[in-house]
Amino acid sequence: MAVSTVTTSRTYLIQQLGELNDTLAQKTTQLARGKVGTTYGDVGDRRLLDIQLTQKVSMIETYQQTITISNLHLQTGTMALDRLEDIRQDSKSALDTNDFILQNDGQTQTQSRAELLLNEAINILNTEVAGYYVFGGTDAVNDPVATMEAILDGTTGRDGLRTYLSEFAAANLGTNENGRLDTSALVTNYAGAIPTDSTFTISEDGAHDFGFDISAVTSTLTNVTVTGPLAADPDSFDVQFTGQPELGETISLDLTLPPDHTETITIEFTASATGEEEGTFAIGADLEETAQNLRDALEAEIENQAQTTLRAVSDEWAAEEFFTTFGGEEPQRIDGPPFDTATALTAGGSTTVEWYTGRNDSVTDPRDDKNAVIDGNLTVNYGVRANETALRELVQSLAAFVAADFSGGTQTDEEYYNALSANLRSTLHPPGVEQSGIVDIATDIAITHRTVSLTEDRHVQMKNTYEGTIDEIEGIDQDQIAAEILQLQTNIEVSYRASSIVFNLTLSDYL
Repeated sequence: MAVSTVTTSRTYLIQQLGELNDTLAQKTTQLARGKVGTTYGDVGDRRLLDIQLTQKVSMIETYQQTITISNLHLQTGTMALDRLEDIRQDSKSALDTNDFILQNDGQTQTQSRAELLLNEAINILNTEVAGYYVFGGTDAVNDPVATMEAILDGTTGRDGLRTYLSEFAAANLGTNENGRLDTSALVTNYAGAIPTDSTFTISEDGAHDFGFDISAVTSTLTNVTVTGPLAADPDSFDVQFTGQPELGETISLDLTLPPDHTETITIEFTASATGEEEGTFAIGADLEETAQNLRDALEAEIENQAQTTLRAVSDEWAAEEFFTTFGGEEPQRIDGPPFDTATALTAGGSTTVEWYTGRNDSVTDPRDDKNAVIDGNLTVNYGVRANETALRELVQSLAAFVAADFSGGTQTDEEYYNALSANLRSTLHPPGVEQSGIVDIATDIAITHRTVSLTEDRHVQMKNTYEGTIDEIEGIDQDQIAAEILQLQTNIEVSYRASSIVFNLTLSDYL
């Protein structure tokens, strides 16, 4: 019985020592890891909450990774748009109507400045961030905007903007380069050697939208009858002299400009003794000579307006057709050759340089081209396309100005330069408009960036809260664990000593 008891005691002591060693190892691991255990089972009845909070932290970390990428895109886009707005502002000096100075290369100094701005704008619109093209929607895998050289001069068998300007100029100026108007010879009837009446006619050369359209003719000239225009297409009017007008009396001709013929220019002449002053025609020796003087004055001024005002409008129209591609719209070009007698436009998609090749569908808002899920129920959109109106107008206006030809250096070239630069400035800086379209896009991006930043701050706060609770559940009191370890070490030491005494006993010692 005694032997059995001693044997049992020895087994019990060995078991106790093993358990103490296991407990010491567990406590030491807890102290080293700072956690109560390695499994959710070790945290007790709070394990379900621990699992839920851990999942939330993992989800927040996923959102934070998305936010990091989105912030990079948004910050890059914001800086790019800010610089594009600066370029728009800088274009005021580039499109200076009072700076017609030709260089040796045939360009004006202002065209050289505009060319630098255009090249920079194109490079910005091709901004790429780790494979993502900021201004190409989601479809761009290469630069979404063609090079400046390709846009201006064409490439790989496709025509560029300079070709468009040339063809539209030919179609709008016509064979006689006077805006597609025909001025007839003077027809005079006589009574003997004395003219009794003299008549000339100015008419449009056909039914089309090119060139000038005759809108109205008003006259205070005595002994002069004006017949027409009749609001027909093609339209015309006759001017018949049956006698001499009086000094100071006037006649004015209203012409509308393409493409929609809503903008009107007025040509006015006043009867004078010599016709030497601008805007006057001379009263001649008889009504035939006076009629000829008025005819020649009208014809010369119509031609001048065609070479200046009309040509500037023609360039704007050509650039508009070349660059307007938003929503998959196909560029339109002159249906020719011949171009100087053309009466219609034709689809030019297959023969024209694609200046923009990013995403371009017609049903999707450009902002929806790029999106990021930054929270459970929050998705932000921040796509931008280079062919949106505000960005397109910047490239379009600078390109049209650079592509225009003022190399003749004549007074007509300078007037053409003044007209074109004034028109393009109005496009880039519309009167009465305080905020540009580029700023509107930048505002959309800034609002999105603000939303992302606020969400990021909220994620940081929530993650800290969740991780604090997780630490409370999974964590340990290091001081307490250290004290327990010391106590265990003491207990083990005492147990080893007791065990050694027991294990060294003999039967004679016991008896």
